[in-house]
Order: sequence, then C-alpha cells, then structure tokens
Amino acid sequence: MPGRRAHLLAIPALVAALTLSAIGTSEAQDDTAPDCTAQVDVEMSSGREDVPAGPVLAVAVACRSAGTVRFFGDGAGTAALMKDVRDGADQAVTRDGGAWQVPPREGVAELRYRLDLGIIGRAISSVGVAVARGGGVLAIASAWLVEPQLAGVAAPSIDITVKTPADTIFLAGLPQRDGVWRLRGTTVRAVGYTLFGRLQTARVIVPPPAGTPAGEEAVIDVAILDGDIAVSRQDLVEWVRRTALVAAGYWQGFTNRSMLVVLLPSAERRGVGYGRIVSGGGATVLVQVGERSSLADLQNDWVLPHALVRSGMPFLLGDAAWFMEGAATYVEPIMRARAGWKAEAEVWREWIEKLPRGLPALDSGMAGGSAYWGGALFFLLADIELRRATSGAKGIEDCLRGARRIGGPGTPTERWTLDMYVERCDRALGAPLMAGVMARYVGTARQVDLEALWRDLGVRVDGATVALDDTAPLAAIRKVIVNGPPGQASVKVPPLAN
Repeated sequence: MPGRRAHLLAIPALVAALTLSAIGTSEAQDDTAPDCTAQVDVEMSSGREDVPAGPVLAVAVACRSAGTVRFFGDGAGTAALMKDVRDGADQAVTRDGGAWQVPPREGVAELRYRLDLGIIGRAISSVGVAVARGGGVLAIASAWLVEPQLAGVAAPSIDITVKTPADTIFLAGLPQRDGVWRLRGTTVRAVGYTLFGRLQTARVIVPPPAGTPAGEEAVIDVAILDGDIAVSRQDLVEWVRRTALVAAGYWQGFTNRSMLVVLLPSAERRGVGYGRIVSGGGATVLVQVGERSSLADLQNDWVLPHALVRSGMPFLLGDAAWFMEGAATYVEPIMRARAGWKAEAEVWREWIEKLPRGLPALDSGMAGGSAYWGGALFFLLADIELRRATSGAKGIEDCLRGARRIGGPGTPTERWTLDMYVERCDRALGAPLMAGVMARYVGTARQVDLEALWRDLGVRVDGATVALDDTAPLAAIRKVIVNGPPGQASVKVPPLAN
C-alpha cells in the first residue's frame, strides 16, 4: 500500500510465504467415533455494495443420542442471529430459553441453521465475540457453533468439517487430521478463536515441546486481518517467529505442538495493545497491533511474550488468576533477558519501579490487589526461596517446566486446580517447596520490606543507571534469577530491531 515501509527483514526459508490456502495441524488422535459432527459450508456474500463480502455459514450439527439433544446458542452470536433453523427432517425448530430441543430420528439429533458471520462481526465488533475486517472475520467458536448438550456427557466430542470457496480460508486452534478439525475434552464455549474469509496467513516452524518424538515439529499459524500497518506483513510474521523462539528457549521447546496467533491491526495506534490467550481445545492467541507500530515497538513488546508464557500453563480453576497472570508477568522479562532482548539491569529496574504495586495483594493474602503485580511479587519471593532451599540449583523455571512435563503434552489446553499445579511443581522440584511458599503467603496477610529486599539482592536504581552489588548477601541468587544457573546456556535469539 502507498506509504508502507519497505521490508526490513527477509523471511527465512522455514516461514511459509503468505498464502490464502487453508492450513491446519495434524496431531495424533484416537480413532473413537465422535459424539457429534458439524458440517460447515461457507459462502462469501454481502447485502450491500459498500460492504465487502463476508462469510455466511450453513451449519449442520448432528449428534448420536437416544434422547432429546439440547443445542445451546451463545446469546451474543448464534442464538441472536441464526436463521432458517431446522432439524434433520427439515422441520422448523423454535428456540426455547436460549436453546433448541431436538429429538433424535433413528438415533441422531440434527440441527441446521444459517448464520451471516460478516454481519455479526461488523455489528458486534468485539474481540470477545467477533470482529470483521475486510473480507475476513475473527470469531470465538461459540459465536457461530451451537453447544450440543447430551445426557451424561460433560463435553461432547465434535468433528468439524469446513468447506470454503477457493479463495477463502478457515483456521482454528483445534488439532486437524484429514481435513477434520477435532474438538475433544472441552466445551464449545471454552474453545478459542477461529477465522473465516479472505485474509493473509503464514506458517512458522518452531522447536517442539520437550518430550516430542524425534523428527516431529511444532507449528504456529499466523493470521493477519486487514489493516494499514506501517511494518510489512513479513516483519509481523518474523516478530511472531522470533518471540516464539524466545519462549521456546525458556520452556526448553515451544509450549504447544500447534498454535494459532491472530494479529488484529488497531487504527491510529502505536505499539502492541490488548492480548488474549484462549486454550480450550487448542491454543489460540489474539494480539492487537497498532497500525503505526515500528520494528522497535514490536521488539520491545511484552504482550505477546506474556501470552506465550501463559500458553505453557493449564487454565487454573477458582480464584487463581493471580497465579497465572503473576507467573507470566514475572517470567516475561526474564525470558526476554535470557534471549538477549533485555539487559539484566533493566529487568531489575522494571521490578523496582513496578513490583510495589503488588504489595496490597501480599497484604491481603493474595485475595485482592493486582493479579499481575501481586502475582509477580509472589513469584519473585518464591523464586528466591526455591533457590535458597536448593543452593541455587532450582528455581521457578523448574517448577513451570516440571508441571508441564508431568501433566503431559495436553497440559496447556487442560483445566487444573491450583493445588494440582502446586503438587506437580513440587514433584518436579523433588520437595514440597512451592507448597511451603503457598502456605506462607496465600491466605495470610504478609508485609514485605522491598527496600530491604533490594539491598539484600544488591540492586539499586541510581538516577539513569542501575547499580548491581555483587557483595550483597543474595547477589548470587540475584544473578541466577535473571541469567539462569551457571552451566545452563541460554538460547540467544537475534533481535528484530536494534
């Protein structure tokens, strides 16, 4: 487009060229017949000449059942705007209390309907439901797919087949095999982002998670919605790739075998704004990128690295947001520093300036205050205690990596209790160390003297500089917190911009 900056980086060979073909991930799956199937036929249409053609879906969901199936619709999407709703015998079905009740015929209950996803995306224009840009639509799965509720089945398995015109795509975070997208182990409402229509995509290859069979790889599908972004599309893809390599260095392999990353341009803004990860059924990440962003803005971003820390953890049930967000807030600058993207002194400057925001959370026993900075302060204190107890040999990275390893490859898409996470963390550490930290700070008000802590660690902000004192009592621990234990070489990733 006119005024767009020249490409500053060449995409390495491992990055696929931008394409409009549908792409998905093949993963090992069991061959058990699904509870339900969903057939989605897509056409591109618009009722107005001044509006780009958007995806219109014809959906048929069929479930094996001996009794009536209740198909639930999201009130912001499917339930409100579904048209021509019929059963498998082509009889009209009326919504009753947010759902459609369909009795089986010959052991199968089927619901068919049409949905103009382009209209939903333009009318609602919310990243929590659907957003339309040009001929492409980003939508949470529940915005277009009904939730089948079967007696005795908590989360019905669904095989989804999507047929698109030649010049359009469908993408999801769900695993795919033989042209079928497979939803297993979670409900439709917990599934993350999907994409329909005309938009640019690319695939990048990254180191697979630890324990992946030799010869197999991990892939990230990157989708970019329409927008006049100052940097090139290739630069955006390269930014995602390098940030994923930074995360892979910390996690000792990428967090997931497959992931969908969606970049949503934000008009008249600079830098990276809102980010969100939804991992139900498969990892999806949404990041809003200001159209005026430079390469330096992308390089200095914390939003995508934060999401990629979260992507290695399961969703924790109950009042555990502080643990998930705190872990990501704490690890993100460490992860970038170990990759060579941030100086050690700058990590400590950030913590000295911002961790005081977490003191009210500690004072409430982690029941209030900032989930982000309160959680990050908890993790700093936990990291110090773990390293003290193990003479510096183990820290928070061993807890996070170990919990993921013990949980297995599906960990990032699962739901655990906080107690489950702590137990697996301690199993990896070889002693109930994290349980001890939890007992000390969670549920009990604690006051922390941060000034004394900084002195013991040997770190002090002096105007424009950060002074590091290697004679301080906890100086040895301070060094390994950011740089990692001696003898464990960090994976360096070339920066996107200097």
